[in-house]
Amino acid sequence: MRKLRCVVSIPGDALYLREQVAAAESTAARLEVELEVLSAEMDAVVQGQQLLRFVQARDESRPDAVLLEPVSAAGLPRVAEAAVAAGIAWVVSNARVDYLPALRAKAKAPVFLISQDHVEIGRIQGRQLALLLPEGGPVLYLRGPGMSSIASLRFEGLDSSKPRNVELKVLKVQGASAEDAYRTVCSWLSLSTGRPEAVNFIFSQNADFILGARRAFETATSEPDRSKWLAIPSAGVGVAKQVKPLVDQGTLCAAVLTSLTHDKALEMLVQAIKTGTQPPGQTVVEAHSYPRLEDLAQRKTGRVR
Repeated sequence: MRKLRCVVSIPGDALYLREQVAAAESTAARLEVELEVLSAEMDAVVQGQQLLRFVQARDESRPDAVLLEPVSAAGLPRVAEAAVAAGIAWVVSNARVDYLPALRAKAKAPVFLISQDHVEIGRIQGRQLALLLPEGGPVLYLRGPGMSSIASLRFEGLDSSKPRNVELKVLKVQGASAEDAYRTVCSWLSLSTGRPEAVNFIFSQNADFILGARRAFETATSEPDRSKWLAIPSAGVGVAKQVKPLVDQGTLCAAVLTSLTHDKALEMLVQAIKTGTQPPGQTVVEAHSYPRLEDLAQRKTGRVR
């Protein structure tokens, strides 16, 4: 019996995305799915072109499914339409797109979405911020690019739940990796009139950005500012394997632990194809604070001047 073929398209390189790929590969091996992984290098046009080559291929060369973690918030709706018209299953990971109901209504193959609740992740960060910085003040917030739905949704959640006495200084990182954050923070440090004394906390949308920012503080500043920047407490987001050690070792004061989606997506996809059914249109994986919010409430982790 021919193996199912699935193309996995990821936006670029980041700690979380590496874990997504590893989970997809492990699950594919267990379920005997032939997998091909593509990286869009944070370019939505490239991502669309890469997938169209598969969708428009001859019948025998087409994959059975596409698992897409999109670069842009739109989520490649035209490519999705072409894929579904060709009988290819279409699975969206970690995005909020509005075209899935229409696709599901006419699709012969599975079409569904599986995602973290990015707004809730932001809300959890806002609650963490209220506990970690009860006196409020300025917070440097490292977020992803404007085209990213993940970045926008997490910012929406944080902005809705942060205390009123917190002032966010938003710095957009044009990418998803620690290297992207390093370049962005280095540039900001060279141009900004801001001083470490004017930042009470650093919050980030992922752990990569914190690691990149810390490297920028180490290499792009001099004493005494270097030590001051590195002493500013920080918090981020990521899967347990990546960020729990950073919290336990003291690099981060807190984190939001998120779940992977590619493993569950492949399991749902294979089951749906085997049974000829449509999975639920949307599945949300869990996220929670580490340490728990109840435990953070017992701490006094504000900036010491």
